[in-house]
Amino acid sequence: MTDLSGMTMADLEQHVLVLKADLGEVEEERMYVLSQTGLHVSAGAVKKYETEINALKARIEEVEQVVRAKKGE
Repeated sequence: MTDLSGMTMADLEQHVLVLKADLGEVEEERMYVLSQTGLHVSAGAVKKYETEINALKARIEEVEQVVRAKKGE
């Protein structure tokens, strides 16, 4: 996990972009895997995707809060 307090605004904004790109890739992979006909996907795999997506969304929100706080300073 990255220490957000020591990051510059540019670094924070770049970090948000990277996290959003990661989120997009995971969501795309999830959609591809779950849309395969004739392929059984275990509940554990579905849960893994949901956990990963939720963790990325939470991290994005955390970084965006730091950005908003720094902009308010």
